[in-house]
Amino acid sequence: MKGTLQIRRQIRSIGNTKKMTKAMELVSAAKMRKAIVAVLATRPYATFAQDVLRFLASRTVDASRHPLLEVRALRKAGFIVISTNRGLCGSFNATLASTVRHEVTRAKEDGASSSEALSMGKRARDILARSGLKISADFLKKDMTTSIIDVLPLAHTIIERYGKGNLDRVYVAYTDYISSVKQKPVCKQLLPLELGSGSVSQSESVPDPNSVLPSSEGRHKEFAGTLFEPSETQVLSYVIPRLLEVQLYQAVLESEASEHSARMLAMHNASEAATDILSELRLAYNQIRQAGITQEIAEISSGRAALE
Repeated sequence: MKGTLQIRRQIRSIGNTKKMTKAMELVSAAKMRKAIVAVLATRPYATFAQDVLRFLASRTVDASRHPLLEVRALRKAGFIVISTNRGLCGSFNATLASTVRHEVTRAKEDGASSSEALSMGKRARDILARSGLKISADFLKKDMTTSIIDVLPLAHTIIERYGKGNLDRVYVAYTDYISSVKQKPVCKQLLPLELGSGSVSQSESVPDPNSVLPSSEGRHKEFAGTLFEPSETQVLSYVIPRLLEVQLYQAVLESEASEHSARMLAMHNASEAATDILSELRLAYNQIRQAGITQEIAEISSGRAALE
């Protein structure tokens, strides 16, 4: 029976595929749990760091005292795109790339004459290259980021390019982790700082500057009711780059938690689909076998009746 032989081969092949997808689902589930622990542990700190950034920007009288606080007319836009290195995670990367293309169009409408991307993850590099967006830099992305050191090359590149005026606005595009079954691609402005959108009020995020006693050594300087010690320039030069690094690190962690969740769900769906296909193939196999047995019995009965 040629039909049954082909079906048996299909059943064997799909069965092997199901074993692979099930194993990948379990691996992704383990990675997802680690990634979720990391992202939830750092999220409060990253949120507070963003509030501190907004506070410093709003309380500094002269934004030109630090290049990262300077607001310029939009001519060149930069997009940091954090994706995955591997596929098999559904529409994860395609949806993120679509979001970036939409934001590139919006930047052009706002006056940007050119846009460039800085990719972190092989999939973003490949998708954006095919879409025609210029990729000015590509950074190595680990499967599991465990330290902020891993994002420092990207952070330093952005700080340098924005400080020199090579970019007038910088966005970071990543996939925000909401739950194990829901992830949302976002593209938020990183530089210059957007004021007035913090999740924590200034009265909650920092102490009242009026309650700070002046230093007897006279090393502090006060601007707009805010105390900078030892000086505004030194504080801003140290704090702002560090807080921006935290924002990028958190974006990478959010992306990784979303990636492993999406891959786990995709492999789960693949395993379920393989189970359904196997059920249909086994049913077809049994029907063909039953039909063959019935035909053989009919032929035997006909031959016996002819002999009688």
